[in-house]
Amino acid sequence: MTDNDNKRPWYKEPWTWFLIILPFTSVSAAVYMISTFNNHNVEMVVDDYYKKGKAINQELSRIKLAKTYGLSAILDVQGNNILLDVNKGKNAPELAALSISFYHSTLSVRDFKVMATQRANGIFQASSDKLSNGNWQVTVEPHDKSWKIQQRVTLPLEEKQVLLPR
Repeated sequence: MTDNDNKRPWYKEPWTWFLIILPFTSVSAAVYMISTFNNHNVEMVVDDYYKKGKAINQELSRIKLAKTYGLSAILDVQGNNILLDVNKGKNAPELAALSISFYHSTLSVRDFKVMATQRANGIFQASSDKLSNGNWQVTVEPHDKSWKIQQRVTLPLEEKQVLLPR
């Protein structure tokens, strides 16, 4: 018997496949991580933080104005219907329509805004098929954006949620 008779082809050697699988596994994991990052990138970072910081003061004045008016709202979600009962103080202006914005806690692609119109009984109503379970930042403001009520809400609601300017 010669040495050539005892040698197996390279593809039948287990160590050859082990050495091939190691880099292939790491490259596959890197491709998976890069594609996951591209599909689910973090959107919490703000490029123009200085402008955002200056805008906070304007936002706080709108909340203070809502407190001055004595505004509060009771939010009720029934299926796709959003019902909002606004309690106004003495000095509050009359309202015909309200803008209700829903901001998702982590995914900005799920954010949406609806316009609620007042029914005959004084309750504002809007509907949206974008409502889903989870944590939402709900913002209620009039059409002219003079005041604002904002609060965190977890859907589905177990009972009606009171929204106060904070």
